[in-house]
Amino acid sequence: MQLRFGIRKKLLLPLLLGQAVIICVLLFIWQPNQLEKAKQDFIQDQTNILKTLNPSIIQNMLANDLAELHTIFENSQIIHQNEWRYIQLNDPDHKQLYPIFSSKPKDTNTLLKIKITIEENDEVFGYITLHTDWKGAKNKELKNIYQLSIFSIFLFVIIAAFSFILQTSWIFTPITKLKNITSQISKGNYTTTFPDINSNDEIGELSQTFKLMHENIKAYQNNLQGTLNVLENEGKRLRAILDTTPDAIITLNKLGIIQSFNHGAENIFEYNSDEIIGLSIKILMPQDFANSHDHYMENFKNNGESFVVGKNRELFGKKKNGNEFPIDVVFNVKEINNELLFTGVIRDITERKKIDRLKDEFVATVSHELRTPLTAIKGSLDLITKGFNLKLPEQAATMLDVANRNVERLLTLINSILNVSKLESGEVNFMLEPFEIKPFIQNTIELNQEYAKKYSTTFKCTWCHDNIMITADIDRLEQVMSNLLSNAAKYSPKDIPVEISTSIDNGILRVSVKDFGPGIPEDFQDTLFEKFTQSDSGDTREVGGTGLGLSISKMIIENLGGRIGFETSIGKGTTFYFELPINKEK
Repeated sequence: MQLRFGIRKKLLLPLLLGQAVIICVLLFIWQPNQLEKAKQDFIQDQTNILKTLNPSIIQNMLANDLAELHTIFENSQIIHQNEWRYIQLNDPDHKQLYPIFSSKPKDTNTLLKIKITIEENDEVFGYITLHTDWKGAKNKELKNIYQLSIFSIFLFVIIAAFSFILQTSWIFTPITKLKNITSQISKGNYTTTFPDINSNDEIGELSQTFKLMHENIKAYQNNLQGTLNVLENEGKRLRAILDTTPDAIITLNKLGIIQSFNHGAENIFEYNSDEIIGLSIKILMPQDFANSHDHYMENFKNNGESFVVGKNRELFGKKKNGNEFPIDVVFNVKEINNELLFTGVIRDITERKKIDRLKDEFVATVSHELRTPLTAIKGSLDLITKGFNLKLPEQAATMLDVANRNVERLLTLINSILNVSKLESGEVNFMLEPFEIKPFIQNTIELNQEYAKKYSTTFKCTWCHDNIMITADIDRLEQVMSNLLSNAAKYSPKDIPVEISTSIDNGILRVSVKDFGPGIPEDFQDTLFEKFTQSDSGDTREVGGTGLGLSISKMIIENLGGRIGFETSIGKGTTFYFELPINKEK
């Protein structure tokens, strides 16, 4: 049975806890402190009394009048007989002068021992030891302490009771009214009247809020039918959107049973929704995928892993007539009413595949029909200009040089197009291996240093970390570095080195290539990594290029699991960088 802890008990609890704290403080802190203070005061008073005897004691000791000394102490003991139990006088040599025959009293918990030195002008005449009982003073002090404690507790009880009454009046009563009225509203009685709670505090604000909420509920109730009509129309509109979209939108339960099948799916798979809803999604798959379906669903239910959920995949579907065709599919999952619901968007990509085949054929044609004759032309031009040592007329030599440079540009463009095509089609195999980044950077700089001289600049490693290992395809990464270095050299001012550096953040290595050129105009920044894009830097030099280097570099870095980007400032320079994960130490 669950105990109910109401507002009154919650209001009373702090008061009771406060009273308990005050009692504990009085008993265990204040009373001992007061008693100790009274004890120290008693000791000080007795000490002062003894000090008043010092002049007479010194005088009689100097006169060697022991009888008078005895008389002084005996009279003092008579005067203070309620406290003094034993007094002893010793000379500077600790010889006992008083008393002669009486013995020391037994120790009790109220017997105090006070010892003072009899001295004058820094000369010691002896020592007085007093055994005094402070029982009477202690009992008197305890009586005062107990009276004050009882009075304090009684006063707090009165204040607590008064505070509880006020809190009950200010908090419990209006909240009880609100509880009763909200209970009526929760039962559907919206016609009930709100009580007047005249309180200029949070409870009054709460009352006004509940009152406003009550009025809004009645207004919402009156408009509920109109809202339902709007929702119904919205549902029809969404259904119309689903029915008119050309893509197939299919929903499945956790067992892979089809729950909905829109018109786009009917057109793509050639099934009517009535004959497909309630069947397994495997009916829309070729046999190879259907055999693996149950295994994939089981993996997803056990550990959340799936090769389709949340990812775009190119697979094959099967029409009603059994024909297989390529599809682009993405499935997402959402939990509704504690059940998993899979929603798939499927697109027929038969036409796109045809276009891809045409592109591949075009690339093959470019490779065979253009690159081969261009290579032969370049070889012939090289023989004429360099191989035969011919003395050509100046005009002919200039024309041959122009032809040679244009052939080189065409070959570079064709090779770049082929690289892009292979990267996009996934035909490039990446040979991954671990290697140290600093020697790799230094080697790449040496390979491209001659190229930098063409633009009157150099490559300089300003800071490269030692002993940092990454895993990548060295040749492909070298291609990326060469692209970044060549771009930096083209746009770098004369005689100002291009700076190469590395940095590390959270296990990620960043390799940066910084030039101090004109920067990248804002109009080109969003499209810089797209194909055939080149920045107009405003430089007077011909920088050349195909506009494919950065696009190829981006595809290589992303295939290696990294990221590429840049930072630029107009008139100050540009820094291109790529990031790759550092090998974890075993």
